[in-house]
Amino acid sequence: MITPPLPGASLTQGPSDWQIIQQSPDGHASLALAGVHRTQATEFRVEARIVRENDGAPVTASLDWRPATLLPDQRWELTLDRIPAGGLYRLETRVWRANCPDIRPMRGDYVHHIGVGDIWLVTGQSNASGTGIGFAEDPPTLGVHQLGNDEQWKLASHPLEDATRSRHTATVHGVFQATSPWLAFARRLQRELGHPIALVPTALGGSGVSSWQPGTGNLFANMADMLKLAGGKVRGVVWYQGESDCSAANIAAYPERFRRFVEGVREQAGNPKLPIVTAQLGRFTWGADDAQGNRDWTAMRDTQRRLALEIPHAALVPAIDLPLSDEIHVSAAANLALGERFADAALALAYGRDVAPPGIALKQAAWLTPARDAIRLTFNLGPAGWCSLGPVNDFTVVDAAGATLAIKQVTPNDVGTVDLHLAQPAAPGNVTIHAHAGKYPHPSLRDRDQRPVIGFSVELKA
Repeated sequence: MITPPLPGASLTQGPSDWQIIQQSPDGHASLALAGVHRTQATEFRVEARIVRENDGAPVTASLDWRPATLLPDQRWELTLDRIPAGGLYRLETRVWRANCPDIRPMRGDYVHHIGVGDIWLVTGQSNASGTGIGFAEDPPTLGVHQLGNDEQWKLASHPLEDATRSRHTATVHGVFQATSPWLAFARRLQRELGHPIALVPTALGGSGVSSWQPGTGNLFANMADMLKLAGGKVRGVVWYQGESDCSAANIAAYPERFRRFVEGVREQAGNPKLPIVTAQLGRFTWGADDAQGNRDWTAMRDTQRRLALEIPHAALVPAIDLPLSDEIHVSAAANLALGERFADAALALAYGRDVAPPGIALKQAAWLTPARDAIRLTFNLGPAGWCSLGPVNDFTVVDAAGATLAIKQVTPNDVGTVDLHLAQPAAPGNVTIHAHAGKYPHPSLRDRDQRPVIGFSVELKA
């Protein structure tokens, strides 16, 4: 015989305070509840309802007091269906009694600050886990929640990867954690979509893509565990990673490894079209004269660009122009801008919104003259037009022998082109054009809405 802990209705199964439930494609969710009851009344029923937290009114008429099924041993169960996207909500339970001197219902357990909305997985390394330092107004916001690595739902706040009472030590790096882009990202989604957003942080500073492989990677296993704890369904994944794989051997293996990660997380979430929003590498101030390192960082950026184009339901966000707070990490203020860019990409990719892309992508490269002394780059430039912060040094041209060709003039045109005029004609053979080559490029070209050019490396045939 079960002994209920308190008079009235008690919950033994249901959501937690602050929990966000992933909505279905039609914008609803269900809650399976169970519990125990204690009353001396002979005629009674256990009931539950969902109300708005701000005014206590039922969310819908059909979600007002619903009777539970009474089971042996003072147990009860109830499923609340068709809970609409929104919140914050409160779950209330009670015991209704008849033929008693006191006709008031008996108390029941409550669950506060819950919502129906979208859950996003946070994956990658340190720029995803959050090590940006400095001061920026980036506050907690009701309706932007997180499942912490202590397995508790809570209001989302920096640092997301707080190791206090962590039960998922795979993501405990040991260094001081600070800000990340994800509060700004989630806050923007909440504002645009009108429903709560939850974050599930699983990133680890310094982690290579090999740690994110299904079946073998410890971080993938940890992510899968957190996904299950969050309810098993998410709306999408944000990914900022690649710095630790900037070597020739790792870059060669990166496409296959990243594809396996994408396939694995989509399988875990039960959605083969799960949106994946990825970052293109920013800058690294160390070793600017490291020739091989510069080649590797250039190659990684183009690898990330190509993967985002080739993998269905993926998008790319540039970080090349954002201020750093140390040699490699995006600063607190820059994380606000990066979060907005991720939100722009997510709104277009996952929600079908008509939102401008967060970066200016190359469409075509072609010789402008038969003399091979000028190249025209055509971009997906929007109506804002070009602007630059000074001399345009965003582009590098390398001939077939590996020699860098001097560019004597760069001419942006607001129809969306940029012409590169070479100091002398290119020698016979193919040439390669890079945008933002090296570890520590100094981009200046952007549009007047401050979107940078997405880094690329493309070969122009002879």
